[in-house]
Amino acid sequence: MPTYKQHRAAAIASGLILAVSLTGMVACSKSTTDKVEDATANVAADASSAVSSIGADMDANKTQDFVTKAAVANMFEIKTSELAVKTSKNADVLTFAKMMVKDHTAAGKAYETAVAATSGLTPPVALDEDHQKKLDDLATKTGTDFDKAYIDIQQSAHSEAVNLFEDYSKNGKDTALQAFAAKTLPTLQAHKDKIDAFKE
Repeated sequence: MPTYKQHRAAAIASGLILAVSLTGMVACSKSTTDKVEDATANVAADASSAVSSIGADMDANKTQDFVTKAAVANMFEIKTSELAVKTSKNADVLTFAKMMVKDHTAAGKAYETAVAATSGLTPPVALDEDHQKKLDDLATKTGTDFDKAYIDIQQSAHSEAVNLFEDYSKNGKDTALQAFAAKTLPTLQAHKDKIDAFKE
């Protein structure tokens, strides 16, 4: 029959075994928690990186879109106005068209400087299909029909240009192009005001 000392020794041994088991469970639990926390942190980091990458891509797309549209708009203003200088007999239209050629040629140089300050941009070198068609259609007209068509084209084009430049001057992410948009916007608005006066 076990003595008191033997009972006591067995109890102590059982206690030690239980303590070791609990320590192991705590250690295991802590290890599992650490792994879950690490995995969660990695997922959060990956998600943050993905969001940042998407945001950067959207900014780049917006900038390229502005670069493309601004170049086409400027070329279109110059080409249609050069045509007006050759074709129109209306003194007011001629004055406006000459101003357009002068101002948009200057704007084109400022545009080139701004684009050159940012890498990775691809400015267009010719009109897109839609604007080329409008230019070709305008070239078929003469007299008052030409003047009316030219004024209509300029009014529409300047409404679009003012909206484009105003948006990028406020929301654009490229510093050089944003400054260019802000500096050019008042000139575009002045052109729009003048062409709107023809319709009054």
